[in-house]
Amino acid sequence: MYFDCASVAATARDILAFGKANWTNQCPTDEEWHDNKFPTPYRLMPLLNVIASDGKEAFLAESIVIDHYLAKKFNLLGNNEWEEQTIKAHYNNIHYLRERSFMCVTWTYADKRKVALERFMKSTLPTFIADHEFHLKENGSNGHYIGSKLSLADIHLVNVMDHFSHLPTGNVIAAEFAKSELLSKVRENVEANTEIAAWRSTDEWKQLAHQSVVGYSITAVPEEGDEA
Repeated sequence: MYFDCASVAATARDILAFGKANWTNQCPTDEEWHDNKFPTPYRLMPLLNVIASDGKEAFLAESIVIDHYLAKKFNLLGNNEWEEQTIKAHYNNIHYLRERSFMCVTWTYADKRKVALERFMKSTLPTFIADHEFHLKENGSNGHYIGSKLSLADIHLVNVMDHFSHLPTGNVIAAEFAKSELLSKVRENVEANTEIAAWRSTDEWKQLAHQSVVGYSITAVPEEGDEA
C-alpha cells in the first residue's frame, strides 16, 4: 500500500513483478489517508500486507525493510552471506542518495533550491556515479553489482534513477546518469527482465510514474527560470 505514485514503493513493485507474486497495488486517496482509514505501525507508507496460504496476515512497514524482505524471498541477495551484505551495502548507498536529496534538494526552501541543485550536480551526483562505476567495474562491467544476475542493488539503482527523472529538474539529472555507460548497462539488464518489462509496460506503472511527475511539480517547484 502506497500513494498513487512511484517514489519509495517503486522498487518493491518491481521485485513483486520479478518474483511473479500474486499481488495488488492499493493506493488510498488523500482523504482516506488523512482520515486514518488505513492505520499503519508508524503512520507512514509504504506498507506490505503478506497473506499466508492459511489466510493469516502480517504487515511490514518501512521501505527498506520491505525491499529487503522481498529481495530475500525472491533470491535477489546473492549466493552467500558476503554477497548478501555487499548487495545491501550498495542498496543503502543508492537509497540514501535519494533520501538525502529529498530534504537537501527536492523539498528545501524554494529560494535555496537553485544553490542546492548546483551543489548536487557539481559534487554529490558525480561522486556517487564515480563510486558506483568503480564497484560495477570491479564486477566485470557486466551491468550487475554482484555476479551475473539481477540483485536488489541493480533494481534499486534503476528505480532511484527513475525517481530523479520525475523531478522538475529531472532532465538535467537524468542526462548525467545517462552519460555513464556502466549505470546505463544496469538499467538495460533490469529492463530486459521479462517480468519487470511486462510490469513497466502496463498502464498502471505508467500512471504511477506520471503521478510522481505531477506530485513533484507541485511540491518541488523550482524558482522561476530554474527548470531544466
